[in-house]
Amino acid sequence: MGSLTKRVLVAAVAVPVLIVLTFWDQTFPFRILTFGVILLGLWEFLTLCERHGLAPLKTVGMLSLAVALSPWVLRPWVEWDGRGSFLIALMMLCLSFLGSTRPVKEMVVSVSVTFFGAAYFGVLTGYVFRLREMPQGAWHLLWLYIATWAYDTGGFFAGSLWGKHLLAPLASPKKSWEGVAGGVLLTVISLGLLRRFVPFYAGLYSYDDVAALALLLSLFGQLGDLVESIMKRSLTAKDSGSFFPGHGGVFDRVDSLLFNAPVLFYYLLIVK
Repeated sequence: MGSLTKRVLVAAVAVPVLIVLTFWDQTFPFRILTFGVILLGLWEFLTLCERHGLAPLKTVGMLSLAVALSPWVLRPWVEWDGRGSFLIALMMLCLSFLGSTRPVKEMVVSVSVTFFGAAYFGVLTGYVFRLREMPQGAWHLLWLYIATWAYDTGGFFAGSLWGKHLLAPLASPKKSWEGVAGGVLLTVISLGLLRRFVPFYAGLYSYDDVAALALLLSLFGQLGDLVESIMKRSLTAKDSGSFFPGHGGVFDRVDSLLFNAPVLFYYLLIVK
């Protein structure tokens, strides 16, 4: 089975499941799904660090991320501030100095790598939960999904067919400016169609918003992908894992979404 066939089959299963859980009135399954996926993403990142000899504190890192995200997952049963949970997570990592049996000379690097991973996934994922908690939040998340997937799909096919001018060869040897153009074009078309045919979007977004968000979400989605690519290259890895056949690991699939979530959140908060 070819890579493209695997990509299509996995997407055909995963996308409907995600959309159903996103729109389900009972938001707990969506929160649990997001929580589990992000924990897997951190595990992949820490595993890559471990293989590269950086000796992350994997168990402490996973527990720290779980604590940091717990206010979002456990709502409405708990109401405490997410910043307090991040403080607890940071303290857990700092106290791991005292209980670790690793050589002292490794500890700063181990804790720093672990904290970076937990903070990266924790802070950015918080905005996914924030979008879902907005009024009609599922529709905002669908807008986020469509924009991110459209850019990825348009970039993949345009880059494969016409890609000649490399975008950032040090970060990703295959990304091209032709792929960027194809991704932006498909994002504009996709968001324009949503605005035209879905009443919720027609009542919220103007076509100026469509153009602005298509460009913003294309830009930051691409930046998220390049950031993850440079992480993998620095850790001498091609993919973060193989959880999704044909797509790579969880981290490979959520990198752009995580960068785009705060962009859409603050656009809605400030502009709309």
